[in-house]
Formats: sequence, C-alpha cells, structure tokens
Amino acid sequence: MKPNRTPHCRLLPFILSALFLITAEISLAGNSFVKKIRVTGNTLIDPYFLDGYLDLGNGLNMTPEIMDLVASELKANYNYHGYSDIGAYSKLKVKNGVMTIKVDEKDEYRWGRPRAERAVLKQAFLHGITLKDYKKQEIIEALLKGYQKQRTIEELVAEFLVKKQRKLMEEINSQRITALREQVFEKVREFQMIKKNLEEQETRRIEEMRSRIQSGRLKKFTDLATEDQEMDEYTDLDAFLDNAMFEETLNPGL
Repeated sequence: MKPNRTPHCRLLPFILSALFLITAEISLAGNSFVKKIRVTGNTLIDPYFLDGYLDLGNGLNMTPEIMDLVASELKANYNYHGYSDIGAYSKLKVKNGVMTIKVDEKDEYRWGRPRAERAVLKQAFLHGITLKDYKKQEIIEALLKGYQKQRTIEELVAEFLVKKQRKLMEEINSQRITALREQVFEKVREFQMIKKNLEEQETRRIEEMRSRIQSGRLKKFTDLATEDQEMDEYTDLDAFLDNAMFEETLNPGL
C-alpha cells in the first residue's frame, strides 16, 4: 500500500506560483503552460512521492528560469532522501503540456548510498548475517565516508595525471614549435642565400653588359677616327694630283 502524501509535498506549486508572479513582469516572452512534470531516469525514489512533490494541480505558466528552478528543487528532494550525487536537468521544452526533467543517477550508484546498501546486503547474504536497522545504517555511513575518501583520492590522482599529461603535451608542443621555428629559420636563410646569389649574378651580368657596351662604343669610336684619318690623307693626295695635272695641262713638258 502506498503511503499517504505528506503536506510538504504540496509546497512546490505554491513556491513556483509565487516566483512566477515575481518574474512575470521581468520576462513575459517564452512562457509555457505546464500541466504535468515528468521525470525520466529515476530509480531511487518511489515515483508516487515524486508525483506528489511535483503535482502542479491545474497547471502553471513557466519561464525557462522557473523550469531550471524545478530541476533544482527536484535535486533538493533527492538530497532530502539521502541522495546527494544526483544530476537533474530540465529540457526547457514543453510538449502537450508536459515538461520533462532528466535525472542522472550515475554518480550516486558509484559513490552514494545505493552502492553502500547493495554492498551491505550482499555481505550479509553471503555470510548469513541478519543486521538490525541501526547497525546497517552505521555500516552504510562508514562505507559512504570511505567512498568519499576514495572519490577524493581518485579526483586528486586524476587531477595530477591531467596536469602531468598537460605538462608533457606542453613540452612536446614546445619541442615541435622549436623544431618548426628552426626549420623556418633554415628556410629563411636558404632563401636569403638564393636571393643574394641571384642579386650577385644580376650585378655581374649588368657589369658585363656595361663593359661590352663600353667596349663596343670605344671600338666604334676608334674605327670612326681611323676612317676619318684615312679620308683626310686620301683627300690631300687627290688635291696634289689634281694640281699636278692642272699644271701639266697649262705647261706641257714641264
């Protein structure tokens, strides 16, 4: 037989209604009318109690902020029942008046009360021991403390390994960057040498071209000077012969 719903299970609708009245003037857009809240992934609490705790009566207009608040209230309800490692996430969507909240119980089964309870029941069964409730609770509490210490140690080890891995990756990246930088410098030096050789070759080519041009000009000037000299000598001889022939014409036999 299901137990009666306790009065505190009906407080959630009134809390949400009051919050909605406070936030209604702040955010009017994106409101959704919710008639029912559905919880998925729950295996630890009797759905009867959750339905009573999340009963909205005739329904309620909700903003995304209030939907997140409902998820937080659900986590608080799990904590009230002794399950503190629960994750609850609202999908922030309403379909046919139903809002869905997804519950993640993974950490609770790994580090929380369900694991301790199963361990106690298993050992009691294997050894044929009947434990009283108070003794069972003492053992469960001791196991929970041990689980929390183990969890803390694993988190510290994981953090250390992450830091070590990060440091190793940073060293590898630093070595890669140094190697790449050296390769870049080597390529730059090689490019500079090639550029310098090309510039020197271009300079030599220009000098050789300039020398050839100057030599050609000098040779041409020399040839012109020689031709002028030859033409001058030839002209004087012709003048002498012309004068001699003219004298011979005037005075034959001289």
